[in-house]
Parts: sequence; C-alpha cells; structure tokens
Amino acid sequence: MSARVRTPEYSDEVLVAAVAAAAAELGAPLTAGAYDAWQRGRDAAASPALLIRRFGSWNEACQRAGVPTNTTRSTSRRWSDDDVVAIVASYLRAPGSTGSFADYSAWAKEQEGVPSGATLRQRFPWAEVKGRAAAIPS
Repeated sequence: MSARVRTPEYSDEVLVAAVAAAAAELGAPLTAGAYDAWQRGRDAAASPALLIRRFGSWNEACQRAGVPTNTTRSTSRRWSDDDVVAIVASYLRAPGSTGSFADYSAWAKEQEGVPSGATLRQRFPWAEVKGRAAAIPS
C-alpha cells in the first residue's frame, strides 16, 4: 500500500494573503520569480503557476493582493498571440520534441527570441496553445 501525497487546496483568500506577505517581506513590485523562491517550503503559500491558473495572470494575483506590479515592461506582450502559436508550432516540429510543457520550457531556454515557458503560460493554458499550434499546417 503506497501513501498518496495530498495536494493542498487553497482558498483565494489564502493565495492572496501569501502574495501580500511575500511583497511585505521582499518589497514591490513583486515578480513571480521572487515569489517562487520565497514560497518554497511554506505550507500556506502556493506556487506562482497555481496563482496564475487561479487568477489568470501574475499581475491579476498581485492586483488582488494590493501589490504593485512592474508595469514598465510586459514580456508577455512582446509577441502577438499569433506569434506565440507559431513559436509553439515550431517547437512541436523540432526534432526530439515531446510536446510537454516542461520540454517546451527547456527548448525555449536554448532558443533566441522565444517566450519562456513561464511567459507563455501567462498568455495561454498549455493545452490551448499546443492545440492551436498543432492545427497550423506544416
């Protein structure tokens, strides 16, 4: 018999409180990367990926927590939606591509001028962008 690891469930209030606590400790604007390092090992703090899934974007999670965000540069808008879909289509056609989000993230680190996995995820759920990209004819 194996023990199942239970993933904690967080209310919106708990998620927002963690973002506010991180900003109080680290300062603002609060980046997802700084929050990610801060939240590791804290039971009451979820990952930035969960915050983005729950609230739609990192900026929205910060806004709900009353935390200023960096508005001077938007990396997620450097590429149009069509650009992002085309980039993911290129990834899917790349030799050795597994089609997973983790594999895309690793691939993106080796490429010049493509959004990181984190930036891509701020824009689209992986399944959505992958589906749209797969529909593009080669």
